[in-house]
Amino acid sequence: MKAFEWSRLFETGLTEVDEQHRHLVDLLNVLADQVDANDAERIDRLLAELAQYTVYHFQSEESMMATLGLDPAHATAHRSAHQKFIAQVQEWMHTRNLAGQLSTQQLLEYLANWLVFHILGDDQSMGRQVKAIRSGMPAHQALACDPTSHDPRTDVLLGALQRMYADLVDRNEQLVLAQQRLTALNASLEKRVAGRTVELEATNSLLREERQRAIEAEKMASLGRMVAGFAHEVNTPVGIAVGAVSQLTDMVRQLGQLLQQEEIPEEQVHDSLAVLNESGDLAMANLRRAAGLVQSFKRTAVDQSSDAARDYCLNEVIDDVVRSLQPLFKHTAIAFSVDCPAGMWLHGMPGALTQVLTNLCINAHSHAFADGSRAGEIVVKVIRQAGDVELHFIDNGAGMEAASQAKVFEPFFTTRRNRGGSGLGLYIVYNLVTQSLGGRIECLSQLSSGTEFRIRFPFVGPLGEDAPAN
Repeated sequence: MKAFEWSRLFETGLTEVDEQHRHLVDLLNVLADQVDANDAERIDRLLAELAQYTVYHFQSEESMMATLGLDPAHATAHRSAHQKFIAQVQEWMHTRNLAGQLSTQQLLEYLANWLVFHILGDDQSMGRQVKAIRSGMPAHQALACDPTSHDPRTDVLLGALQRMYADLVDRNEQLVLAQQRLTALNASLEKRVAGRTVELEATNSLLREERQRAIEAEKMASLGRMVAGFAHEVNTPVGIAVGAVSQLTDMVRQLGQLLQQEEIPEEQVHDSLAVLNESGDLAMANLRRAAGLVQSFKRTAVDQSSDAARDYCLNEVIDDVVRSLQPLFKHTAIAFSVDCPAGMWLHGMPGALTQVLTNLCINAHSHAFADGSRAGEIVVKVIRQAGDVELHFIDNGAGMEAASQAKVFEPFFTTRRNRGGSGLGLYIVYNLVTQSLGGRIECLSQLSSGTEFRIRFPFVGPLGEDAPAN
């Protein structure tokens, strides 16, 4: 683009001044050629060069006015116009660099307009006065005789331009102030956001701690229910064994008294020995039953409260959980069916699997079978899938709606809040499966058609050896 067209009307008759004007015009046109290129670095260099040359041009004019002896009134007004222009350009360039409100196109238009009025105004007047002085006219008379000094249109136009530029300066000052306020506001907002972030992180940390405490409390509550059930369950065989041993003691005493007699009826001795054998067998059977319960409970309780990894037999862990929960299901019409390959040994954390199965059983008892008031069946099926173990926990109970199914693993979600439900049972199951077992779990359910939990986790053989692919 051609920002400035040179015209013979711009010539002042002062060779040095006209050459400088031509160079200013050339610089302005080069700058105009770069506007559309969007090369900010190149534009800034051209602006700096134009500003430096303008200052040099003004100094040359002011030196010439002093040397030629122009009237001080004209020299002072001319110098004042130079200073205002320099201040205006510096302010505009500062605004552009700081806040970016001033475009290069706007600055270019301003420079071109100013150059026109500068050449056709003060510089043309200076040229005419210099010509008059060189012809022998006194400086004050040359100023008084200059036609622009008495042209009211020039005064009106220059006054309008001055007001326009003054308004532009004010607007840019307001923009700079607004930018500064915006920067301060952004800094304040960033500080407030940082403060809120710290508060939120602290709150989240507290929530995580509270959630972990709630989970641990739920795990201990589950273990406590198991202990209470175990104590009640083991009381029966122990009580029978105590009764049998008591009867055996009485029969031994009676047999001792019988042997002290001179004549001992053979039939009575045989009857006593039969009772002794029967009592001994009854006591032994019930003690073995109690020992089995204790051993099963010991493994289950230790595993459930421990995160240690060890070798374990999968079907043994499942049987221990089912046996430890017998007190909960004892007086219900809920049957268990376990289909697990015998002798499937794994290495990992049986405690996590024990807790998962325990929570699923308790959840089925509470929700699927209405606290054991409904009859039904729970099926635990284990399938070996290449390098994974797939465990299906299936009940034919009440099932659930789609809305509940979508939230079933969310913490504190429960449909039994008014009956003491914590909403943490299945949330614990999800975390144990995904984190401790390194697997995944999904829930499939339909209302009145039962529920199935599918769990899949990596098969790691004893001593940490991965199982070979099937």
